[in-house]
Amino acid sequence: MNLIKEIKESLRMEIRPDSQGSEYLEAVINKKDLELLHSILKNHLGPAAKEAGKEANLPEEIQRMVDMLGGLRNEQSFYYRQDGHEVIYAALWPWESNPDKITLKSGVS
Repeated sequence: MNLIKEIKESLRMEIRPDSQGSEYLEAVINKKDLELLHSILKNHLGPAAKEAGKEANLPEEIQRMVDMLGGLRNEQSFYYRQDGHEVIYAALWPWESNPDKITLKSGVS
């Protein structure tokens, strides 16, 4: 998947053990890299389907997938692109305990 490859090549991050090659990436990034990450995500997936601070209005099947990831709180962002039955997604979860850290979960469903 080109998205995950570009993220890995462009950003410094702590990759979590749950990551699975080019199919799923779970990582912690620094807030200073957020603008670059948003640019990469927008390039691959289009504009955010749910921006931080705004309500989400997602199709039912996408909402089920989001719920399986742990849902979305107000301060979180979510991007996705659907190609037939394949959904490529990215969720950004800022840390409450450390405002300089953001967890990224990105993959194919």
